[in-house]
Amino acid sequence: VRGYISLQKSSTPTDSVPAVILSTTVKANFSGDPLNFTLTTTNDNEKMVAPSKLVFDGTIGPLLEPVHFSGERLKKDKKNNAYWQFTGDYEKEREKDPDLQRFTYPKYNATLRLPEPTIPSFNMWAIIPKLNFEREGTFIYNELDETKLFISKDRTVNYLGKFTTNINGKNVELHKFVQEGKGKLPNYYWVNDARELVQIELDDSRYTFTLTTPEEALKTTVTTALN
Repeated sequence: VRGYISLQKSSTPTDSVPAVILSTTVKANFSGDPLNFTLTTTNDNEKMVAPSKLVFDGTIGPLLEPVHFSGERLKKDKKNNAYWQFTGDYEKEREKDPDLQRFTYPKYNATLRLPEPTIPSFNMWAIIPKLNFEREGTFIYNELDETKLFISKDRTVNYLGKFTTNINGKNVELHKFVQEGKGKLPNYYWVNDARELVQIELDDSRYTFTLTTPEEALKTTVTTALN
């Protein structure tokens, strides 16, 4: 297995409040099962639970063709539902010449109503480390599948407590969260006291990413990395 996750966060000024931009890149291959994409979201605040724009490039499986699409929140209604406009293309159908791209239009578009809070699934990797280290209370949200534009309601994240686990041959004590939902295998997140995401175990530990340096991530052939 070879690959990595990269999470990069920045802020940009707007007319009212600063917008927080989160860019998530995953390049990994698990026995022919690729995770190869970049997701960039623009969020209303540091909590990153209220996105206003997103851009997705890539694929998350061998049977899914790479896609490029963007979405933008148009408005919210009185019931706090958000209306989004999505446009995009399959990567193989996109115009490759940058000079011609501005004269072409995406072949696919859709307008969706997203109940609040609806969060892009991969944004959760940056949100979960910021949650409270408390057993009481459940974080409940609706999850947007960025590759299919499908909404799964009532996903949950719960804090399980602090456990000793083996990370890169060393026993360390870390905070553990579980992410669950109907029809979904559980994901586990290991977070240190500094609220750094140290390890992710996806699909009931089918895929594992572990914190390391960018240099180690690119040269390793056994573990994957999270930066």
